Amino acid sequence: MLIEDIRESPGRLPKLEMFMTGLPIFFAIMGVVAWFATRLVLQPLRQLSEAAEAFGRDPDHPPIDETGPAEVRQAMATFNRMRQCLRAYIEERTHILAAITHDLKTPLTRMLLRLEQCTDEPLRLRLAEDVAAMQRLVNEGLELARSIDLSQPIRILDLGALLQSLCDDTEDAGAAARFSGQGEAFVSGRPEALRRSFLNLIDNAVKYGGGARVDMERQDGDWLIRIRDFGPGIPEQHLHDVMQPFFRLEASRSRETGGTGLGLPIAANLLTGQGGALSLRNHPGGGLEVCVKLPMAGPPASV
Repeated sequence: MLIEDIRESPGRLPKLEMFMTGLPIFFAIMGVVAWFATRLVLQPLRQLSEAAEAFGRDPDHPPIDETGPAEVRQAMATFNRMRQCLRAYIEERTHILAAITHDLKTPLTRMLLRLEQCTDEPLRLRLAEDVAAMQRLVNEGLELARSIDLSQPIRILDLGALLQSLCDDTEDAGAAARFSGQGEAFVSGRPEALRRSFLNLIDNAVKYGGGARVDMERQDGDWLIRIRDFGPGIPEQHLHDVMQPFFRLEASRSRETGGTGLGLPIAANLLTGQGGALSLRNHPGGGLEVCVKLPMAGPPASV
C-alpha cells in the first residue's frame, strides 16, 4: 500500500531523498555540538582535578576559579572551602607544636642550671644526660613544626651543588660522605627546607650506618637521589613504621646515638611539601637506602 502511494505521489520521493541526504549532516552537527558541550563541562572538572593535585603538593597553592556549569561551580566552591579548612588545620597544628616545644625550653634550661648545684656526681651526670635527651627532643620537635610550615618562597636552585656542598661539609666534620651526580640539576623548591631535609638524611646515614653514599640521576621527568648507608639496615616489617614520628628501632637506632625518631618524618614532610617523594629500602649489598624523587625544573632566568 505504501509503495503504491509513493508511486502515485512522485513528489514524495525527492523529499525522502533530501531527508536521507541531510540525516548524516544533522548527526555530524549534533556530534560537534555534543563535543563542544562535553568539553565545556569537562574543562572545569579537569581544572578541579589539577587544583586538587597541586594542593596536595603545596597547601599554599591559590584557590581555583569557580567557573563552568552550576553543578561544577558548586563542586569548585566546596573544594575551595575544604582547602581553606585544611590550611587552617595545618597552621593550627604547626602553631601548637611549635608553642609546646618552645615553652619547654625554659624549664629545661632552669633544670640544667640547678643540676650544676647537685653534689652527687653520679646522679648529676645521669640527670644531665636525661635533660640533654629532652633538649634534643624539643629541638627536633621544633624542626618537625617547621617542616609542616610551608611559608618560605619557592625558587629554582641547583640540587647537585647543594648535595655536593652537604657531603663536603660532612667530610670536613670527619665523617665519610661521597656524592656522585651529573652536572647541574635544577629543581623548584624552598632552599632552606631542601637543605634541612637532605642534611637530616645524610646525618642519619653517617650516624647509624657509618657513612653516606649519595647518588643522583635522571629518571623520566624527575631527579632520583639515593642516599645509602653501610649499617645493618631496617627489618622489612618496620620500613613503614620508621616514617612515623617518634618510632625508633632500639636494635639499630639506639639511644646512644641520640636519635629521637623524628629525622625521617621531618625530611619526608619537607620533601612532600615541595612535590617530592621519599621511600626506604634495604640495599641488596647491605645497609639502608633512602630514595628521593624531585621534579626537574628549568634553569633560573639569570643562568
